[in-house]
Amino acid sequence: MAAPGEDLFPCPSRETLEKVFVGKRLNDVQAPFAVIDRAVVERNCRQMLEACQALGVGFRPHVKTHKTTEVTLLQLGDAVDGAKLVVSTIAEAEHLADYLHGLSACGKSPNVLYGIPLPPSQIHRLASLRNRIGPYSVSVLVDHPSQLESGPVFKQATGVPLQVLIKVDLGYHRAGLDYTTKAFDNLIKDVLLLEKSGSVTLVGFYTHAGQSYVGDSDAAAIRLLIDEIEGLHKAAIQARRHDHAHGQSQPRYILSVGATPTATSIQNFFPQSQHGSSSEIHGLISKAKDLIQRVKQNFSLEMHAGVYPFLDMQQLATKASPSAKLEGTVDQGSRISTTDVALTIMAEVVSLYSDRETPEALIAAGSLALGREPCKSYNGWGIVSDWGMDSEIGGEGRSGWQVGRISQEHGILTKDSNVDGDPMKLTTGQKVRIWPNHACVAGAGFGWYFIVDSTLAEDRRDEIVDVWVRWRGW
Repeated sequence: MAAPGEDLFPCPSRETLEKVFVGKRLNDVQAPFAVIDRAVVERNCRQMLEACQALGVGFRPHVKTHKTTEVTLLQLGDAVDGAKLVVSTIAEAEHLADYLHGLSACGKSPNVLYGIPLPPSQIHRLASLRNRIGPYSVSVLVDHPSQLESGPVFKQATGVPLQVLIKVDLGYHRAGLDYTTKAFDNLIKDVLLLEKSGSVTLVGFYTHAGQSYVGDSDAAAIRLLIDEIEGLHKAAIQARRHDHAHGQSQPRYILSVGATPTATSIQNFFPQSQHGSSSEIHGLISKAKDLIQRVKQNFSLEMHAGVYPFLDMQQLATKASPSAKLEGTVDQGSRISTTDVALTIMAEVVSLYSDRETPEALIAAGSLALGREPCKSYNGWGIVSDWGMDSEIGGEGRSGWQVGRISQEHGILTKDSNVDGDPMKLTTGQKVRIWPNHACVAGAGFGWYFIVDSTLAEDRRDEIVDVWVRWRGW
């Protein structure tokens, strides 16, 4: 039987979409639409997995950015220790339930973490999901005592305790508790009391470094990663004091840290990416590595991140990690650039305005196609690549145009504020590919992605080779 999310929010048939679109060229399809470069996604996912494996830490990918089975499998790789995932909606987990049940049946230990503090109305759906996937397959976040009332309900429906991670606020102030506060201390006591009754199990602590998006260097990202690990380490030690006071054994809590800038910053830790690095960076890397090894002696450390398979203009602005554009390695000394961004939004030029104070153009794509989140590195809503144009301007494949103003279904192209010289010539009816500011929001405007592959022969790089359908629903 299909899960509620699949029943209520059916997706279009992938087979039907393939029949209609696979083999066509990007210029042959009506815009706007979303394009994914499969080769770039594969590189980004592989580099993240290899960095975590080299450091000896776990990795729990977030699937909210792409909402597809295909990218999830790339994020997990071999899933040698079972599939550990974060979801923002239960529907995301429901669409993966059969795959995760298969892992469970093979003796692996999949686990889905519902990545917002637990809404009480969702506990029955989570219990159904656990029963469908297998033992210990569902975990939740809590940051308020009232959320623990769902523990006995879950236990009654599944026969096992509800696994909880306490959400810790280390400066982002979106969700979670400061571990130095009385509220945090009281929540620990409440969780451990319910743990004695058998209705919940405290398995760890989780923080999200959303404030890392304002950083602008690898050093800033590594410093914040250190703060994350130190903060959760202190939170876990505090919880262990309560364990000891209650005569309980010392559990090996999971400490889950990350956001794409801080999680991907570990890719700077290895020799191939340290070419030309400053003494400050070397010192921070050494400090972070020592801290990781010390914490791992008593706790299980894992990274989590979500937008890293796609990247976007916001992530480029953080300059947190090295480029993965060279096959199988890191481009020495190079920061991530547009060559590492897998998602572009295709739009059509519908009008030109050469008589305005500076030349502008109108595209038939606005906030519903691109999102409306700003980026600190420039004053626009997307950067137009030089795809389909004569030559690039200003490096990194830029055309000299940006989406300078935006409304629901309209975008106004203006001069790229970070490029010298005149923008490249446009014509009406021309399609342009745009790097969005925030991939998570831009992708949400589309039901599926058209897949291209930049490793194919040059005359096939604009060919649609696959279609990946996004999951719908909450």
